Amino acid sequence: MAIARPIFRIFDYDKAIEFYVDWLGFNIDWEHKPEGSPIYMQVSLQGIVLHLTEHYGDCTPGGRIHIEDFKGLRDYHKLLHSKNYKYYNPGLEKAGWNPDVLTMEVGDPFGNRLTFNSTEN
Repeated sequence: MAIARPIFRIFDYDKAIEFYVDWLGFNIDWEHKPEGSPIYMQVSLQGIVLHLTEHYGDCTPGGRIHIEDFKGLRDYHKLLHSKNYKYYNPGLEKAGWNPDVLTMEVGDPFGNRLTFNSTEN
């Protein structure tokens, strides 16, 4: 089966690391940055794999990813709050389309959004 990988446009490597790695807890799987070129990298967390790019023509900012069946969303939400990230304080809500689903949406510094969903109580 083929795999689709979302690509999010970023503009600042340090801000991307602060958001995706330091705050959300993603791991850097690899980076590609030839001398004098923009960064292209892969980050991952619990099976979620994202490509982040500074390359102008790769994509536009404002993308969104819907993450289903995220395990331990309540605990993850608490962990994020404990880090006191000054730019974001996400809520945890019941989904309007299904009250059995919890959702948490976060927006990165570049206008991209990640919506985490869980059916855990």
